[in-house]
Amino acid sequence: MKKIPIINLSSGTGRKFLTNLRSRSVARTEAAQAVVDKILYDVKNKGDSALFAYTKKFDHVSVTKKTIRLEPSYIKKRAALAPAAFKAACAEAAQRIRAFHERQRPAAFSLKTTEGVLSQVIRPIGRAGVYVPGGVTLYPSSVLMNVIPAQIAGVAEIALATPPRGELDPALAYAMALLGVSEAYRMGGAQAIAAFAYGTRSVAAVDKITGPGNLYVALAKKAVYGTVAIDSVAGPSEVIVLADASANPQWVALDLLAQAEHGSGDETALCVTEDARFATSVAECTVREIERSPVKNVFSRLGAASLCVCVAKSRKQSIEFVNQCAPEHLEIITTTWKQDLRDIRNAGAVFAGPYSPVAMGDYFAGTNHVLPTGGAARFSSPLGVEDFVKRMSVAEISRRGLRSAARRVSVLARAERFVHHALSVERRADA
Repeated sequence: MKKIPIINLSSGTGRKFLTNLRSRSVARTEAAQAVVDKILYDVKNKGDSALFAYTKKFDHVSVTKKTIRLEPSYIKKRAALAPAAFKAACAEAAQRIRAFHERQRPAAFSLKTTEGVLSQVIRPIGRAGVYVPGGVTLYPSSVLMNVIPAQIAGVAEIALATPPRGELDPALAYAMALLGVSEAYRMGGAQAIAAFAYGTRSVAAVDKITGPGNLYVALAKKAVYGTVAIDSVAGPSEVIVLADASANPQWVALDLLAQAEHGSGDETALCVTEDARFATSVAECTVREIERSPVKNVFSRLGAASLCVCVAKSRKQSIEFVNQCAPEHLEIITTTWKQDLRDIRNAGAVFAGPYSPVAMGDYFAGTNHVLPTGGAARFSSPLGVEDFVKRMSVAEISRRGLRSAARRVSVLARAERFVHHALSVERRADA
């Protein structure tokens, strides 16, 4: 890559660029959707035979009813092979993630009314399916980010799926063993989502599926929503770095490339600044970092404007740009970041100050890295404990309370022409 585009947000090109960003979503090609629909149909109707066949076709691994599930003893054996430094770092990361998410427990409450008592009670979902990607690389961190909130919520059964890649990776195995994951399957792609959604003889259906994946996984999750719950339809990774001239342009360049290196080619990594000279420095640093990168070929897959620097006329315009894009990750590296943060409404996760790169949140800080993408931060939140629980309302009305409210309930019900709604209250009041 010889040059990083610098886009003036006030220009016609800038306005068109923003329009394109706002309309981005998970790529949906007809070919991919057709493949996903066929897989879902087959697994739903043929069960294990389809699941095993698709695992052979796409992952080039033969599995059977006896081998699709990873035995706890095997997970433990593979976990022992993980490097000591990884074990220590993973264990500390797990502690930090648990400490942060413990604070997210939803609260129950009761409210006394004239008629009786109204309550909210919290119940965990019964069974969660966690998808851990394994195509381009391995994600032991995703084991921590998905399983820990589910455990805190009190989910009784947590099943994990990850694509088979020969022997189970020791780092992945250690993350599973550390958290006591005892139900894990060698399956990936849309076929794994189908197995979790519909169930087969080898894989029991779940109530909710969480975890990121590739295009086929995203389309499959979207398609099975309603049969099961899902966390989100995750798209390619995104970051916007809001920076001023106080920021180190090399650090900004590295943070952009940290998101662009995920490998799909559809990632979005942008810096927005009001300083044209700083924008040039960031662009130049980014080119230099790509040229000496050990994974430079990854960046050749990126689209023309996937990696660029944007210049705004004011901080207000920069912040408006961020809120309109609603990025998955937002870094704010400005001298006024505390003030700027107050004006941010839409971002999945925010990393504030020069020493808060996204990588801290991806692995170690304690916040969750399963985040809304494609602008979904306008209406959704990071994965958390609340994703694994349900709220139930309870109304306990006294006899006296029913009688006192019956007339008004009857008026409201009959206004909607629901006669038996009204009668169910009226007859009790007259008893």
